[in-house]
Amino acid sequence: MDQQSLEVFLTIARHGSINRAAQVLFLAQSTLTHRLKQLEKQIGTTLFVRTSTGVELSSEGRRLLPLAANIVEQMRLFSQHHEQRQSLTIVAGKSFIATELPRLLGKYRQAHPAFTCYVRSTLYEESLAALLSGAADIAFLGSEIYHPHIHQEFLPSDQILLVTSPDHPWASHFPGFPEWGTEAMIVFGNHTAPFRQRVDRFLAQQGVFPNIIMELDSFSAVKKMVEQSLGIAMLPSRIVEEEVEQGRLVALDIADGTLTRPTLLAYLQPKKEDDPVVQFVRWMKEVY
Repeated sequence: MDQQSLEVFLTIARHGSINRAAQVLFLAQSTLTHRLKQLEKQIGTTLFVRTSTGVELSSEGRRLLPLAANIVEQMRLFSQHHEQRQSLTIVAGKSFIATELPRLLGKYRQAHPAFTCYVRSTLYEESLAALLSGAADIAFLGSEIYHPHIHQEFLPSDQILLVTSPDHPWASHFPGFPEWGTEAMIVFGNHTAPFRQRVDRFLAQQGVFPNIIMELDSFSAVKKMVEQSLGIAMLPSRIVEEEVEQGRLVALDIADGTLTRPTLLAYLQPKKEDDPVVQFVRWMKEVY
């Protein structure tokens, strides 16, 4: 018994008239009659008997009525729940939301028109708390996480590069770490940000303790300062790709490919069984 046939049956029973039911359902009377006959053939019994004013339920029709009503209601609730679960709550760092996430969500919406989401910018620790409390379905993170209740999926990493303005002396050739000296540096984030810690650790390993003149909370702000020749910066390759192509910035791989920024998708272990989450994660891994 399909849902449409049951809805036809319920509508006829409600109005006591095939003609009136056809009007309510915006169907031709012949179409409605055909569906009713198919249902009766499938069940193997007559569901209505004709009267002088229309039709009324047969004894078997009266037995079917509560069952059909329950089936249709359960299917309606299931469809409603499925539609609602197309919506995901996503948390991510401010920089990722400002740069990568709009493009990714836009493409995902094109592939899945029913998809909706709620997005909130968070710090690293806030993202973890949101996942563990159930306030978020998925978190985009810039650092690995080790927690027994959280599963993580790695997306492709991007290199962290030295970025200068085109007129900076290092734009054509990096002289080496011993020559770093007191070069003015513009950095992203505070000391607790995973990306900042990664850069600080790398420079310290090279014996460089930079002269930091600005600490900014967005990659976009760092880029603009470097474009104005106010200092140099270490930034992810994806962040500066457009400016480098346009000749507004120069990017140098001074780490020989060893310094990278990871991007991860994290979610609670039970959500491995949640279809909208699984679908979203699978798609992100394919197109990121």
